[in-house]
Amino acid sequence: MKKEYSKYTVEDFVCNLNFIKWVKKGADQKKWEAFIRENSHQSKKIETAKKIIKALHTSEFPVGKDEVYAVWKNVELFYKLRHQMDRKKRLIRFARYAAVFLLALSIGAAIPVIYFTSGNHKPYMVESVIPGKHEARLILSGGEEFILKKKQSELQFDASGRKIKVDQDSVINYSGKVDQNEMAQIVIPFGSRSDISLSDGTRVWLNAGSTLTFPQKFAGKSRKVILKGEAYFEVTKNPECPFIVSSDNLNVTVLGTEFNMRDDDFDDKFAEVVLVKGSVSLTKKGIFNLLGEEVHLKPNQKAVYSKSDKKTMVESGIETAYYTSWKEGFLEFDKEGILTVFNRLSRFYNVQFISEKSITLNTKFSGKLDLEKPLDEVLKVISDAAPVSYRIEGNKVFVNSK
Repeated sequence: MKKEYSKYTVEDFVCNLNFIKWVKKGADQKKWEAFIRENSHQSKKIETAKKIIKALHTSEFPVGKDEVYAVWKNVELFYKLRHQMDRKKRLIRFARYAAVFLLALSIGAAIPVIYFTSGNHKPYMVESVIPGKHEARLILSGGEEFILKKKQSELQFDASGRKIKVDQDSVINYSGKVDQNEMAQIVIPFGSRSDISLSDGTRVWLNAGSTLTFPQKFAGKSRKVILKGEAYFEVTKNPECPFIVSSDNLNVTVLGTEFNMRDDDFDDKFAEVVLVKGSVSLTKKGIFNLLGEEVHLKPNQKAVYSKSDKKTMVESGIETAYYTSWKEGFLEFDKEGILTVFNRLSRFYNVQFISEKSITLNTKFSGKLDLEKPLDEVLKVISDAAPVSYRIEGNKVFVNSK
């Protein structure tokens, strides 16, 4: 055995081809056993390195730094080690070695690679919203549930995360555990919306049919929340603690900015981020939530991620009001397909649109719809401007071409 092995770090062992061959194939078994007996101070590091290697496939060809970094960032064991040395130097060393680490598809959930379960964070199930079901509710980190009775609820968390003001007329004083490991959740059904002030001062407008999962009190080196659906974020600036929004397909990282983000099952074709102020970077998620290419946005740009071909397109010079006016109680359209209009209205009014006859697909609608108005009044505006007629039966709207 080489003398320098006695001074190896966990990373050194993980990068060493002889060590990898021993762990994977049993090569030089007696020599490694003798080394461990003579260097008991290295036994803990060796066991950790063995766990990492056994959790990964290995090969003997070079790999790009981006691929190595993706694995490093998302495997929990790597996550615990990442603070032990300068990340940039570590990546260069990893790329230089001949060992390559690729996640094994066969290990499934055996490796905790979900971004928000890294470190000490416990796994948290994000609840989906089902059209026509559920009441708006707040679920605190201890599991206590509170029904939000108003169609447009307002929630405000104080800096401690223990005092929550609800709709300006009631206060929840929470006595349970509050830290970065304890996640709360707000579930907003179709037909409702919510205005939330988080403990760091960040303001979130949560759209109908959406769920936001977040720490009641932010701590640590980043502020991480999980979004399923659509929300507008007005992030409190903190250069030392970036704000991260994670969805099923994207991670968006900001320091202080305003943007709209949509990624849900309601629209299963695309996810999008629209930047109003500041700057954001977004990365798409791959298999096992490994992070892929990074895209930077400037104000008045929109990033659209295609869930089918896994590509991100950026559009500049957009009118952001068309994507953000919903938080003010309006929907604005500029030559939008009529079916898209109905799709968005179904979310706000918790109804299902059914086409009895073929609606002309090239029918476009432009205008501004007031979401505070009853559904019948809104549909009348559309019917006056577009060649469609309608009738409402319960929570269903039947639409015909005129």
